[in-house]
Amino acid sequence: MDSPFARLAPFLREFIYAEAWDDLRPIQVEAIEAIFNSDDDLLIAAGTASGKTEAAFLPILSLLHAEPFGSVRALYVGPLKALINDQFERLELLCDAPAGGIPVHRWHGDVAASRKSNLIEAPGGVLQITPESIESLFVNKSGKLAALFGGLRFIVVDEVHSFLESDRGAQLRCQLERLSEYANSRPRRVGLSATVGDFEMAKRWLNPTQPDRVRLINPAGVAVSTRFSHLHLSAAADEPPPELLDDLYILTRDRKTLIFCNSRADVEMITAELNALCRRDKREERYLPHHGSISKEVREEAEARMQDKHRLASVVCTSTLELGIDIGRLDLVAQMDSAHSVMSFVQRLGRSGRRPGAPRVMQVYTVEPQVESRAPFYERIPFNLLKALAVSELFAEGWIEPPAERARPYNVLYQQLLSRLVERHGSSPHGLVGFFVKSGVFPGVSTDDYATLLKHLAKIDHIQQLPDGSLILGLVGEKVVRSRDFYAVFESAEELEARHGERVLGRISASPGLEPGMCLRLAGEMWEIKEIVLARKEVLVVPAKEARQVLFEGSGAPELHPRVAQKVREILLGDSLPPYLSPQGQAALAEARRLHKQLPEGLEPSGSSRVILPWTGTRAARTLKALLERAGCEVEFPLFPWVMQVKGGLRSALRQLAANPPTATDLAASLPLAEIRTHKFDEFLPESLLRARAAGEWIDLAEAQAVLSRLAVS
Repeated sequence: MDSPFARLAPFLREFIYAEAWDDLRPIQVEAIEAIFNSDDDLLIAAGTASGKTEAAFLPILSLLHAEPFGSVRALYVGPLKALINDQFERLELLCDAPAGGIPVHRWHGDVAASRKSNLIEAPGGVLQITPESIESLFVNKSGKLAALFGGLRFIVVDEVHSFLESDRGAQLRCQLERLSEYANSRPRRVGLSATVGDFEMAKRWLNPTQPDRVRLINPAGVAVSTRFSHLHLSAAADEPPPELLDDLYILTRDRKTLIFCNSRADVEMITAELNALCRRDKREERYLPHHGSISKEVREEAEARMQDKHRLASVVCTSTLELGIDIGRLDLVAQMDSAHSVMSFVQRLGRSGRRPGAPRVMQVYTVEPQVESRAPFYERIPFNLLKALAVSELFAEGWIEPPAERARPYNVLYQQLLSRLVERHGSSPHGLVGFFVKSGVFPGVSTDDYATLLKHLAKIDHIQQLPDGSLILGLVGEKVVRSRDFYAVFESAEELEARHGERVLGRISASPGLEPGMCLRLAGEMWEIKEIVLARKEVLVVPAKEARQVLFEGSGAPELHPRVAQKVREILLGDSLPPYLSPQGQAALAEARRLHKQLPEGLEPSGSSRVILPWTGTRAARTLKALLERAGCEVEFPLFPWVMQVKGGLRSALRQLAANPPTATDLAASLPLAEIRTHKFDEFLPESLLRARAAGEWIDLAEAQAVLSRLAVS
């Protein structure tokens, strides 16, 4: 039998010779054998910079080489336009090898219409696309889909973990089944990820009806050393303390660094402060911002500067550079406050250490506000510090958050029902529902749920039934589908484009507080608003010497997993001091432990109320509030989900709930509708389905009851 290398197309073997690869990596060998020797789908799970993209595409391109035209042959789906642009260059490099001849195309909002038209007229090769652009194809190019995808053989989903528990993931899973209908035979699916927390769930996502036909490729990786340091500081104001900025500046000024922040406002603030230090030292400003509200041109400039081997630069960013975008070889990664999750921590840490033999290097900074000694005990506990420690300790233990499966994403089902009616130019009720049921893409949705939803949509004129019984869009549904906002299943807040002359800087929120004369930070610089042109949705700005925090729409933090909160409690109950933690951080941890030991299981009387540290996750904290309020208590969260304040008879409430525990359905029925109407398109759903979804996704009854049991015996 030929070796894996010998089975590759000649142009790819020439590429490997030209790039002076020593050998194929184990993950690439295993993927080549799996794709050539079986018809299985693949889940390729390995660390960052492990060669996952090449593992998938070396054998795929070899199989497409003989007949690359006549249809798109391989579809690459990425979660970000920037990631698609980055991978486009990598794939073009592979396909541009002598005698390669396989075209690579992109399709997203920043790609010129002429390039899209060329693909429609002469489909072939590899198409890289986002879920939103796939949706646009179903709505606007339905007559071209058979020609585009008739010969589709492979679908590659990059960063598959980012889709597993999101509305976009439910949308994409449905889209893959819809695309497969146009192919001569079912395209094989390949998922790529460095941080899958549940392999079995990922297999079900890739192949809902036959998850056992998904082969896992997860070879033992080469051990990579990690250098980790944690500096903890306190501050009297919202601005970062000067000691932090000085330390960060000295650490990064002569290195290529990614500096991760948890908000776009923090990105702008840190970028501006670090560049001010550059100007103080008469150095070139080398800190560049990167986040979702900055214009494409500014983001691409930051990416290009990082890839330039001859110029030092650091990028201050949000999660926009958390995924596998190639921004050159980094010296280190810095994290401002705790990463939101262990999964995010792993992704960010993995951006460094990509050179052979190079260690992964991360510097974490946490800041706590200074409080008086008379403040309530919970205000004196450094939760920023503790969460950061918990995340890093769980990473060291090899734990990562398992994804929560979306069984009843009715809002996505709503979108897909309307989209499919447009794509198919109408459908019988049986044909419409039958497709979704057979495909298994919405496993928690019952036939009764479909009937309830269709009746409701007919009532509000989103669909209409013709005399022959077939379904088409109603007038209201037609308006929804024809909106450009329809393609995405996530909310996009209305924002204004900030412009300086011909230069587009980015977007800011259309806040009531926005007015001429206001100064703000955007794209790493200071600006004064000169004019607001609402008719064009523009804010015209000029350079300024001072600035305040720019206004952005907040996206909210991801849900906290109970294990992270429980790890915080374990750290407080322990006595070891992490060696990577600075002396000031060790002192803050010791003081937090002293405070915690004074409390019986985290309870403290506070007037007529009790303050409770539930040590649980976001969903369970919400459930605790619903349970205790059902039992007659008043519940508030001074610091969600860490600190809960309960007014009323807590002991009697615990006894009542133990004697007559409600079900998740009971709790969901009593929740304010505004609290559970949180997803896009929810306004078009019947209340009964919203409450059914809340019972399964909004509530964590088992974890909440475990917390109540602990409180009952304390």
